[in-house]
Amino acid sequence: MALEILGPYRIGDPIGRGGMGTVYRGVNEETGKSAAVKVLSSVLYNDDTFRERFEAEIETLKTLSHPNIVQLYGYGKEDGHLFYAMELVEGTSLEEELQNGRRFQWREATHIGIEVCRALKHAHDCGVIHRDLKPANLLLNDQDQIKLADFGIAKLFGYTQMTAQGATLGTADYMAPEQADGRPVTPRSDLYSLGSVLYALLSGRPPFRGSSMGEVLHMLHYADPTPIRNLASDVPVALEKIINQLLEKEPQKRIPTALALSNVLQATEHALTLEAKPNIDEPSDNRTRTEASVFPGDRTLINVTALYDSKIPTRAKDAAEKESEEHDTKASRAADASSKRTTTESHFTSVAKQELGRSRDYAVGHDDNLLVWLKVSMVAVVVGMIALVIGYAIRPESPERLFARIEDAAKDNELYRLKQAEDDMQSFVQRHPNDPRVAYVEGLLEMIRQNRDEQQFETRAKNLVDADSLTPVERAYLEAIQFSIPDQKLARLIALVDVYGEIKDPPREARSCLALARRQILALQDAIDTTSEMQLTAIADRLVYADQISGSEPARAVSIWRGIIELYSDKPWAVELVDQARRCLETEVNSLEEISKPDFGPQ
Repeated sequence: MALEILGPYRIGDPIGRGGMGTVYRGVNEETGKSAAVKVLSSVLYNDDTFRERFEAEIETLKTLSHPNIVQLYGYGKEDGHLFYAMELVEGTSLEEELQNGRRFQWREATHIGIEVCRALKHAHDCGVIHRDLKPANLLLNDQDQIKLADFGIAKLFGYTQMTAQGATLGTADYMAPEQADGRPVTPRSDLYSLGSVLYALLSGRPPFRGSSMGEVLHMLHYADPTPIRNLASDVPVALEKIINQLLEKEPQKRIPTALALSNVLQATEHALTLEAKPNIDEPSDNRTRTEASVFPGDRTLINVTALYDSKIPTRAKDAAEKESEEHDTKASRAADASSKRTTTESHFTSVAKQELGRSRDYAVGHDDNLLVWLKVSMVAVVVGMIALVIGYAIRPESPERLFARIEDAAKDNELYRLKQAEDDMQSFVQRHPNDPRVAYVEGLLEMIRQNRDEQQFETRAKNLVDADSLTPVERAYLEAIQFSIPDQKLARLIALVDVYGEIKDPPREARSCLALARRQILALQDAIDTTSEMQLTAIADRLVYADQISGSEPARAVSIWRGIIELYSDKPWAVELVDQARRCLETEVNSLEEISKPDFGPQ
């Protein structure tokens, strides 16, 4: 049945569809104001966890009020639908622009990057991480202003085990490696996605492109993207270096914050503009410079690291680094806080203007810079005072205290608790390398590392379609773990180790696969041993019963023996009992044949 009314909105034609819902053009019948009404998939309405978190997460989104973020108007639930109303942006998405064949010039892409940085800085300051930054969520209005949409909605889906219409949580083409692994996301995850978006705007495609999800995820972790200037030769070397740094696989190697990235992009654009501009004071023979000498030439005009060091004063850079550490934990704090909020049963809740985050003028200007410098100065003074106190107060933690926390995390044999103590483990190994307990702690760290590798391989295995890019060891491992029957999986893994286990100096991927295979072999053998003991007891009981009834019900006894042979003849652990069943069956059949022979009497 077609939707007509949701809350105060009369629903019009659909203007967009996705795996998680449909966006309609709506008009508020009370105010006459147009809006984009996103109706989430009805399957999500039946997920109790999702419904409980929906309004609580909306409370977090209320804190966002920025010219480059699509504004939230209200939210509600009606007739089995969860929906929310947002600012209607008249224009197109960057995804539509790319699909229509548009390729953005480097200055256009830089301006877009700066605007997105402003939106991300505001959100990260509020403890909100986007999680699904991509061209489809970047809207270009009729004034060529960028509006970032679907803020925080990807976060909602992280709290449910459900997916709608097979949708992936986040978009693999623009997803950070840590997000694809299921590791915690941070503001730097959004910055990786922004780097992927800039790459796509300049080249027409995302950094990694494959024929399947599995292939994209494999490249995301192990491959380097094609150099952007191979696909778009007019891109300046300096901008290419910035994008490369954003696409670093390790979050700590990326530019730390949206503010730092915005400053770097602005400084880069300014420096390149000055480089390209002729100097009228020079002699005429030196006055002209070609574009080739400025942008796609062999020499590097701007070193990104030097730019970051020189264009951003030291105190501002230190503050940006400090900001990044704060941002890395804000999202988790916001999630914890929002999970404690209670939801209401309101039919529809409007978001009043005064409820939204404090409105500010975010145009390119000097107020933000002045505020940053004031904050930086205060931070510098406070940090200096704290440093004096810390210098006297801090002492390295004793190995006993560190180990006590590690042991407490390991006692329940729960991997998530071990991961929480990973920093303590690293500190213990680094600070106390001669402690006899180091081997035990290193074993726990290896377990965590193997689990991460295992998760990565299993993710790829679920999406395995085209395995041409995999090594033989990887392919054999991924195919082996597809088996759901433990005996079959164990046999394949043992065969894998038998074939490849003695290769000298195998590649890193092969070493990882073999280590995982050996670990799974041990776990499977333990599980099969436990299961087989129970089954052996049951089989032995049935053999005793068949022997007891063989005199009175020989046909029934024969059926039991034959059934044991059929069910367990391929199980190595049941060989003895199967042989016993065969002997009993053979004896009984011979006896029956002897009885059934005709007796012709004396001849």
